[in-house]
Amino acid sequence: MSKKCRVLTFIAALTLYVLTVPISAFATTTIPVSSGAEFSHAAQTVRTEEDDEYIIELTDDIQTGDVTFGYRKHVSVSIVGNGHTVTLNPNSMIAVNPNAQLNLGAADRNDTLIISGGNVQCGQGYCLLRIEGICNMYPGVTIADRMNNNDYGGGVTVWGGTFHMFGGTITNCGITGGSVCYGGGVAVIYGGSFIMDGGEIKNCFATSPFKASDSGGLMHPLNIVSAGGGVFVSGGSSFVMTGGTISNNKANEMGGGVAVVASLKEIQKVNEWGNLESSAQILGGTISDNEAHDGAGVFASAFYFANAQGLCAPIPNVGADENPGLFLNNTTITNNTANQDQGYGAGVYAVWMKSPAKAEIRGCTITENSGAIGGGVASYGYFPSLTIDGCTITGNKASNYGGGFAAESNSGEGAGTTITSTKLCNNSAGKAGSDVYLSGSVAKLSAAKDMNELYLGKPDDVTNKKIDGWYLDNEDARYTTQTKDQRSEYSNYDNIGSDSEVYLVAAAKPSLVKITFANEDGTTIYSETLYEIGTKADQITAPTPTKPSDDKYDYVFDSWDKEITDATEDVVYKAKFKKVPKNNPGNSDAGKPDAGAPGNNTPGAGGSQANGSNANADSAIPPVGDHTATVLGAALTGTGVLALAAAICARKRKRI
Repeated sequence: MSKKCRVLTFIAALTLYVLTVPISAFATTTIPVSSGAEFSHAAQTVRTEEDDEYIIELTDDIQTGDVTFGYRKHVSVSIVGNGHTVTLNPNSMIAVNPNAQLNLGAADRNDTLIISGGNVQCGQGYCLLRIEGICNMYPGVTIADRMNNNDYGGGVTVWGGTFHMFGGTITNCGITGGSVCYGGGVAVIYGGSFIMDGGEIKNCFATSPFKASDSGGLMHPLNIVSAGGGVFVSGGSSFVMTGGTISNNKANEMGGGVAVVASLKEIQKVNEWGNLESSAQILGGTISDNEAHDGAGVFASAFYFANAQGLCAPIPNVGADENPGLFLNNTTITNNTANQDQGYGAGVYAVWMKSPAKAEIRGCTITENSGAIGGGVASYGYFPSLTIDGCTITGNKASNYGGGFAAESNSGEGAGTTITSTKLCNNSAGKAGSDVYLSGSVAKLSAAKDMNELYLGKPDDVTNKKIDGWYLDNEDARYTTQTKDQRSEYSNYDNIGSDSEVYLVAAAKPSLVKITFANEDGTTIYSETLYEIGTKADQITAPTPTKPSDDKYDYVFDSWDKEITDATEDVVYKAKFKKVPKNNPGNSDAGKPDAGAPGNNTPGAGGSQANGSNANADSAIPPVGDHTATVLGAALTGTGVLALAAAICARKRKRI
């Protein structure tokens, strides 16, 4: 090959390489840091130099003050921890400006980084991470230990930016005081967007003791002060969760796990309740073990509102604007706890959202949640349109009403609840409506028999029987305490109006009867067994009754007080016994016949007849001891001289 050809080939190869390698590869700068001063200098470098991509690589644990990324142009920064910790001073934060992208950890999951607040109480407005641009958080990263005050977000505040959590942990962050206490783990405001694909938000809190009633009339009574222990969403913002766990978080008022709430500005836009411009789409993962007065797991409201004026973006986030409201799909919501005296919706609570905002719960498992009203799910207010489809809502508890589901005052235009293809059963309520409680609310339920589930509650005659209908479970007539004849099936389940209160349990008709075998006065139960209705008499097992002897008599079972028949209803069979006199010294009845003794003749209609044919064969054997008295007694009853002579001869032969 000629020299000219070799040069042209080299130029072509170099050109191809340049075209196929990202431009950013030529502008990546790695900055190692081992102290707070070096970390601050690295941030300054990012703000002033011309490169487009930086990697700040920790070589030691460091402590630092405020750090801001992104001023002059778009810049991408990654903080790689190498197992080290960045501890922020009190009243300090990491800020991501609108033209910056901050990556925490490594996308390949091979890094460990901790960003800590030092577990020290801060003043107003100091979360650990404030995002106006873009922030990606990868597995292996932990954001922890920040106690903020009177602000949005203890751990992370998404202030109109985008936060994408691919994994990692946000823990022990929150807000402990003031009249603005929103989002212990993450607060999403000003049209921000939070996407959670994995990781954990746990042990976070929004627990200011202040309440609207403490303001001396300056705050509206529906103003929430503490909401969103784990995640808070407001002001035209959006939260999308596809995986991960939100657990063990707490809010003093509403939304222990997640709260999506209208801001005051949203309410003022239409000058009425019901306008919600934010969206929470929880499409996977688990929300568990959270605590709040109401809506301990998930809370959505355009009635109770967030008072802070500055929350709302001029134009809501596009995703929130298209789908305002609460959407749950393929999510597990379990073991969340609302106030046991007054708390609504321990698992999920939807309040007063007007169209186009709505609430949908599809394909979710909602179990073991507990509160006062609506242990599993609750809806309140004139507007909410709630759809529950393909869910399992079981094992939830309400100390008052509606262990599984409750709705109050849900009857406005387009309002009501539709429940289809859902296992809404085996919940419990302390006062009424173990599965469903409705007060002034429209609802449509599917047929209870379509659940194809067993009823696990009381009474015993229906326990473990297939659920076949909805039954009334009223406060003054609980299903569990009623007899078979008192229980009433509810047939209007698919078109329930708003003009009454309805208390229901998904249960079964009694298919069992109780058959009891007892002594003469019913004080001793020999056996008590449930039999399917229609069981044949010869398949009913009768016990062998016994009765203790007394000083004068032994007692031998004779018969039951009535004939044992096929099982058709509850019945008690009582044993009848015959007396056999004992041959004890001093027993005045010894040697005397007993009218009921087996083997004796008793007067009957038209003369004497043999009695005792039903007695045990052994009952004809006299008591052990001297048989003379018994033999003489038999002779004296008129059995004849021959019988007496034969007996005497028999005794003589024994003596020979």
